[in-house]
Amino acid sequence: MIRFLPSLLFLCIACCQVLPPVRAQQAFALQVEVLTQPLPGVGRHTQQWARVFQEMGRRARFRGGRNGEKSRLEDTGVRGRNSVRAVGILQTDGSLVFQDRRFVTTNLKPLEGWLLRLETYGADGPPNESPTWGLTEEQYTIVLRRLRETVNTPLDVRTPMELIDSLKLPSDLQVTFTDAGRQRAFPRNTISRTTDAYKGLSKGSVLAAALTQFGLGFRPKAGSGAGFRIEVDAGTEADNMFPVGWKNKAPITTVAPALAKSVSVDLEGAELDVLIQVIAERLEVPYFYSHFALLSNGTDVSSVKYSRKPDRLSLFRLMDIIGKKHDMGLSLRTDEAGHLFLWVTTADEHNAFRRRF
Repeated sequence: MIRFLPSLLFLCIACCQVLPPVRAQQAFALQVEVLTQPLPGVGRHTQQWARVFQEMGRRARFRGGRNGEKSRLEDTGVRGRNSVRAVGILQTDGSLVFQDRRFVTTNLKPLEGWLLRLETYGADGPPNESPTWGLTEEQYTIVLRRLRETVNTPLDVRTPMELIDSLKLPSDLQVTFTDAGRQRAFPRNTISRTTDAYKGLSKGSVLAAALTQFGLGFRPKAGSGAGFRIEVDAGTEADNMFPVGWKNKAPITTVAPALAKSVSVDLEGAELDVLIQVIAERLEVPYFYSHFALLSNGTDVSSVKYSRKPDRLSLFRLMDIIGKKHDMGLSLRTDEAGHLFLWVTTADEHNAFRRRF
């Protein structure tokens, strides 16, 4: 990431023409700021981009960056109106970078589409892509509080609807299914009728974990009145679903000290399922598999063998080795009430979770 020195800053205000009328679909006023560098050739690139924004009917402010300033997107309020600020960086090669997005003057269609998206949805994007699924901060807090309720009874996990019925969610959380969610097939032979395995954990993480067995997930959305919708959809961690647990805020070795302790390992043809069970017992946490994702990835944990020469290593290291060898992700997650559990899924799902949190 490029950083800027105060002594080298300079200002360049571009695009002073009068803007055209606001587009009908524009829900957010757009502010574009471009951080520049006092380097050879940058002035020419600045002029090119200034013309681009003029021709697009938008105004951009070109300026030097403050010390340590980075590219960012943020929703703001200007005179009581919703507003979104996009701060980008002009690179020496003439490209314009906004966080992980890169735009060039030779292909402006992606930039036009992205700016329209900002004007329509703001910094968080469409509800299905928003970190809080389009909920306000107050609504998000209420939903998380509802989903902190503890599972106290066995769950019927034969089908998604039977699962939801037995979970007994709060009355102000109405469950709906998308078309893709209703059509999602699931492997019945991996699912028992009822289970006590989820007792003691929060309903939010339990619902997310149990739905993954069908290749499903859910997103909390604002409903009518003061209520909310639990929208069940086909998808994975990469589709911005409500997560199967959360990343621990404290260092994981502080939360689970046994994770860092070395243990003697002498494995020859051990069943991977049994080994993961032993790891969970050593950590004193329940464990769960994302069966649908694992089977879709060609991994049947019950039939996989794991061998390793005699060694002494930490449980953390052992989990990492197992994951890399079998294209899996083993991680300790925390439910909405702070309870730990071990989640076993594919490496892709594991990495998607890490990118989000």
